[in-house]
Amino acid sequence: MVKEIWLIHHSHTDIGFTHPQPIVFELHRRYIDDVLDLIDRHRDRPDDARFRWTVEMAGIAWDWWRHAPPRQRERFLAAGRAGLLDVGAFRWNMTPLADHGVFADQFREAELLRAEGLTIRSAMQCDVDGLPWGAVQLMRDHGIDGFTMAINEHFGRAVSPRPGAFHWAAPDGGTVLAWNGPHYHSTPNRAMRIGGPVDEAIPATDRYLAALHAYGYALDVFGVQPTNLYFSDNDLPDAGLPDFVEAWNATGHPVRMRLATVTQYLDRLRQEPPERITTQRGDWTDWWNFGAGSTARETRLHLQGQRDLTTAHQVQAWTPAPPRFAALAQDATDQLTLYAEHTWGADWSAASADSDETAIQLSHKLEYAYKGATLARYLKRDALHALAQHLPGDGPCLLAYNPLAHPVTTMLRVPVNAARYADNAYHLAQRFDVEWNGRKGQERWVGPVTLPGAGYAILPLHADGDVAATVPTPPTGLGAVSPDDALRAVPEAVKLSEREITNGLVTLQLDDRGGLGSVRVGGREWSRAGQALGQVVLESPAQERRSAIFGPPQWDAFDMHGAWHPEWEAVRQPGAVLESAASQQPGAAELTQHLQFERGERATAVYRLHPGENLVHMDVTLHLLPDSRPRSYYLHLPLGLDDAAVTHFETAGAVVEFDREQLPGSSRHYVTTLDWLRMQDDHAGVTIGTPDAPLWQIGGYTFGRFDGTGPAPHPQATLNAWLTNNYWDTNFKADQAGELRFTFTLAFHGAEPVVASAARAPQLISRPEIHVFDAVPSRPGLPDTLVALDLGGVRLTRLSRPRADQLSLQVFNPGDDDATVTLGSGWAVPTAVVRRSLAGHAEADGTAQDTHVAAVVPARRWCVLDVSLDPSGTA
Repeated sequence: MVKEIWLIHHSHTDIGFTHPQPIVFELHRRYIDDVLDLIDRHRDRPDDARFRWTVEMAGIAWDWWRHAPPRQRERFLAAGRAGLLDVGAFRWNMTPLADHGVFADQFREAELLRAEGLTIRSAMQCDVDGLPWGAVQLMRDHGIDGFTMAINEHFGRAVSPRPGAFHWAAPDGGTVLAWNGPHYHSTPNRAMRIGGPVDEAIPATDRYLAALHAYGYALDVFGVQPTNLYFSDNDLPDAGLPDFVEAWNATGHPVRMRLATVTQYLDRLRQEPPERITTQRGDWTDWWNFGAGSTARETRLHLQGQRDLTTAHQVQAWTPAPPRFAALAQDATDQLTLYAEHTWGADWSAASADSDETAIQLSHKLEYAYKGATLARYLKRDALHALAQHLPGDGPCLLAYNPLAHPVTTMLRVPVNAARYADNAYHLAQRFDVEWNGRKGQERWVGPVTLPGAGYAILPLHADGDVAATVPTPPTGLGAVSPDDALRAVPEAVKLSEREITNGLVTLQLDDRGGLGSVRVGGREWSRAGQALGQVVLESPAQERRSAIFGPPQWDAFDMHGAWHPEWEAVRQPGAVLESAASQQPGAAELTQHLQFERGERATAVYRLHPGENLVHMDVTLHLLPDSRPRSYYLHLPLGLDDAAVTHFETAGAVVEFDREQLPGSSRHYVTTLDWLRMQDDHAGVTIGTPDAPLWQIGGYTFGRFDGTGPAPHPQATLNAWLTNNYWDTNFKADQAGELRFTFTLAFHGAEPVVASAARAPQLISRPEIHVFDAVPSRPGLPDTLVALDLGGVRLTRLSRPRADQLSLQVFNPGDDDATVTLGSGWAVPTAVVRRSLAGHAEADGTAQDTHVAAVVPARRWCVLDVSLDPSGTA
């Protein structure tokens, strides 16, 4: 039975929702000033009733700190030392849209505050319904030993047990203590009436505790997170809580109340008998991020911005960084992080799609994606331009740069007038991206070209801008033919007929229903019998109401997820084919379908093959009208695999097996993948690169169908890319009008370990970068790779050069076995390597020989390799 109720008082941080985003920051600065006054005012209270406060997000605490005068900072640190003020370590409440590099920056502000003298040991996430599995290791590496989650079950569901505590195990086995608490406002402030009149709170709390006992809650202490009795988000501190707690305890009620910080509550949990707190392992898969599909254009730009930022860091490692590179890279990270933060806009965006407040908050939100992507693109292009100034050649040349760690053989997409950019003025170099960002000018495919890992090739340009002829190289990259006997074939030139294209490895045939009626690779059919693969499908609730799927919200219910309607009726319509065509150009053949939907919206689907690849490239463009009625668009991929096929997807710091490696009660309606996923049975598999569309339903059309019990709904070996939706009924964009673009690459292979699929995935996500420059023959020849890399199945998630004599590699081992990373000489000459945690703490020294250095990356570990360089061998 519960003997103590601990109150962790805080203000839930929504960057938007209740107020425009800039005003949210201003308000929270005032709140912390008020908190310091309340702490001083109530110092003489009994200890249980002393005012205590937890700043939910370190991003808010650091923003206040930057604006606070010295006296206020001293009061802040003193309150922390006295145990009256705490700061949650995470920067923001995040969606899983953040990639490895951006996600790893989550503790930047916490580390800055620690450097000022504040102790931070705990982290919080509120409202949002999940957190990528890699967060466990990220927390451990940064000295965070406890974590609280107070989710909102509106359009979501809670992990089990809830309420409850468990040790959350990382992929590599390390754990943090997790408190899976009730909703931060609805339970304490509404259901229990904490903060109101005590004579009303006692019966309300007793009713809740009875429900808690019936649920099977077995701990002596129960933690809740009150905000403000009258408001739930971005609210000011409740000055009356000390009076309430003192009055409650004075009644002699058998359950005593206490005001506490988040760390104090987690430390109290650690005093419970160990057998009462079990260990759970798996991804806390988010239920809420489907709202990112309401702003599909900005989500695509955000994802590309993250990749551009990663490329910028790597390319900049070749040359001395310009003075503002670090500051601009941090600004880009900050903007991209705020787009990945969980709040999209005004709380009535769906109900009042045309209101001024909806437009104001949406504009602020979308600016984070636009600014972050623009800065990242600028840094990438600037770094490519700087590298080009060190490369030899004769006149106009094309620099092709491969940011992947392994060699690739691939086609390059090049503007036909590329030579016009062959001017070494940096402002014209920046114009390249501006002019070719989604334009429909003339382009051509060049190649195949083989590029070294983390390296480049230089191709001369003719005067007319065409790329000089090169000798084709037999394909050896990850897109090449699988060694599996069932997939072997002899590459031949791309051929086409009216409804079919083939490159000798892959044959595609159109279907009159839309999509591909046949996808044959190595004599095997990969499209599910009787279905079309790659159809564009429109879905909407039959009642055309969002509440047909979920609602109305049951705010006072013990389990609010009871508002789901798993049997909701969906109307689905594949696009009607208006026109089909087959076309061929140097280096590619395409099948194109133009589609029409009953609502008057249109789509174009392009299915493309290149010579020598066992890959299918799919480009989908939606042309949507102003229409705020609820609807979704999908790319439907019914695969010719056994229905028992298993799916893996990658989040920041973890590769997750769908269902088996997910915490009980986390989302099976859909998943958010960082950039790839794989479905595989005992004989074969398909790995999909999805750089623009992170939301996927596994097993068919599954949104809203999972009731939280038993295995996940998985009726078929089907993957659905969830292109767009406006199903959210609160703060997400309801009107999705405009042109939206998505790209997918499907690789067909035999059954393989997931580490092999993870290794092939990066090549499916993006092609090499190109840059046009005017080369000078007198420049000395240089090695064509920065450093010779052999990652042994480990994924390189970021490479940078923090000092002239050091390279820093952020790497992730998705496999169940330790892997060895080897680095040999290129432009840089490695002399030693140290494996460090994500927080920079040394874990193990590598080995060094005359020609290379090597380090072991433990199984399912995400870490940093710091490589010392020979100054005489570096640029």
